Amino acid sequence: MIKKILKWTVVLLVVVVGSTAAWMSIPFPYQQQQTTDALVSNDQVEVNQHDFIEFVPKQGASKGLIVYPGGKTTAETFAPLAQQFASHGIYVAIMPMPLNTAFLGIDKANIAIEQRSDISTWYVAGHSLGGVAAAEYAKSAEQSIAGLILWASYPGSDISGLQLPVISISAEKDLQTTPEKIALNKAKMPNSAIYEEISNGNHWHFAHYQDAMTEQQGLLTRQQQQQKVVELSLQFML
Repeated sequence: MIKKILKWTVVLLVVVVGSTAAWMSIPFPYQQQQTTDALVSNDQVEVNQHDFIEFVPKQGASKGLIVYPGGKTTAETFAPLAQQFASHGIYVAIMPMPLNTAFLGIDKANIAIEQRSDISTWYVAGHSLGGVAAAEYAKSAEQSIAGLILWASYPGSDISGLQLPVISISAEKDLQTTPEKIALNKAKMPNSAIYEEISNGNHWHFAHYQDAMTEQQGLLTRQQQQQKVVELSLQFML
């Protein structure tokens, strides 16, 4: 009887894990035309796709930003935002994650850092669950990166002892990473952390998700919100 119970327990666990993996691997819908356009090189930015998607300022760059996408999110969803950073002279690497789950690729930032020795100063940013993974990475990478940027995110574990600059950029009308959740998790953050909240911003406008992901009214446009994201992130990095 015990063996039979154990057998079915294992079977149930396999089914649950398999179902969760399958669900996570199906990405949230995103704006495919805009993201496809952003993956094309232009007169300011060269775009390359290999282990990750990189946006290389043609004028050269000394600072780099590594982006961890949120859960159920493709790397391409952040391509238009990456183009904006690159147009300001910031090298950007967006890291595709196994099964679109950043927790399965916490150390992926090391790939970009190892391959791009020309970049002297690195920052890691993560959106939503990608930010949780980025925070975990930062705990073991204080010698490799210069700062941590959380977009609509907060750490899953205590990073209050982190000896790195940290900024939290959240959105006033975020129904997923709500202002209340940001406040409740401040105890896990360094005392020196910077907090910026985008008025009338929401969770999905940090990247190019489909408009159907939100039906809220009175929001900033995606372009307006991303301009604020870039502006606040650049102020922190520069």
